[in-house]
Amino acid sequence: MFSSIMKKASPVFATVACALATPALAATCPADFPDGPIALKVGFSAGGGTDSVARKAASLLQQQQGWTVYVENHPGASGGVMAKGLLKADSKGLSIGVGSTTTLAINPYKSKDINYTYQDFNYMGTGMMLNYGLTTKSGKPYSNLEEFVEYARDKGRATVSVGSLSYEIAVRNIAKHYGVRLIPIPTKGSSRALKDALGGHVDATVQGTAHVSQIRAGKMVQLATLTSERATYAPETKTLIENGLDLAIDGHIIFFTPKHTDSQIQTCLTEALAEVTESSEYTDMMNKLQAAASNLGAEGTTSYLQATSKFYQEALAK
Repeated sequence: MFSSIMKKASPVFATVACALATPALAATCPADFPDGPIALKVGFSAGGGTDSVARKAASLLQQQQGWTVYVENHPGASGGVMAKGLLKADSKGLSIGVGSTTTLAINPYKSKDINYTYQDFNYMGTGMMLNYGLTTKSGKPYSNLEEFVEYARDKGRATVSVGSLSYEIAVRNIAKHYGVRLIPIPTKGSSRALKDALGGHVDATVQGTAHVSQIRAGKMVQLATLTSERATYAPETKTLIENGLDLAIDGHIIFFTPKHTDSQIQTCLTEALAEVTESSEYTDMMNKLQAAASNLGAEGTTSYLQATSKFYQEALAK
């Protein structure tokens, strides 16, 4: 549920390419680090995609670095509860936030209760890029974006269940581009949105990864891929860009620390995460999830959040 809408020509993509091209180095850490167990504080409930990524990272950090690492779940406000708590953590690097694009690029601009922005944290990198898709239940009279748009035009409207504000903004942008009435139906998370689509209560839904198994089973069809490149689980489905929109939506799972974290420890943690995401075990997990083991690195993640935060700040001010 964690995404950002980026223009096709965004400079972030160049930054990302450079970050992904940089091989991982052995982590360079202070001799006395860590001086206690490290907590990966996940901003979502146990069992979800962000939690799964965090638990795999914790396991590999223990194997590769010999540290004691455990996972804590602090759900609420799309990671906002966790991030607010992380502001109070010390500088010793024993508390690491694991959140999403929504946590850091959307929350600060949609709620007055959020007292932080992406600039209040340091970034180790990202653990996964989500391949978002506009999808529908099999058997509908449309199987691609063009047919869906014509269906909406003929019927006068079409409904799309969404589990996050970013998905809602994406649907509204698609509707504006084609001049049709697409109505986002907000739900309490993507799981509920998926159930509504499978139950035939809406015409389509925007999803991250929960729908992949349904596509494999032939129960759902991807109408359009919302990321800048086609999804591996739906290779025949065009992206929004290929459909003529200068628009892509993506989301990342992000690892971050308090701004006041010691600089040497921050470097250590950044390099340790790079080792994790480039390991064969981690890549195998991503392949099973039909997702990309995408680590933007510290600078790439910061640039990405700068651009997406700007977009959502402007979008939500309208």
